[in-house]
Amino acid sequence: MPRRIKLSPLQRDILRLLEEAGAETVGTIIATLKPSDQSQFDARVGGLVTLGLIRKEENNLVLTEHGRIARLT
Repeated sequence: MPRRIKLSPLQRDILRLLEEAGAETVGTIIATLKPSDQSQFDARVGGLVTLGLIRKEENNLVLTEHGRIARLT
């Protein structure tokens, strides 16, 4: 059974957006979610990458298989 991971509301929003699209550009995600602080957004994305839930590919964020599983739990 996958372990429960505590995510911030912004991280959950990023995962939800990527779950629908599979992959999006960073600019599109920022335009859609309108985070109040760019450095906080970057830190939250970095946390998701570190956890293996998403990966960066050039200017895109891509949901990984681990990210799909995490969204299901």
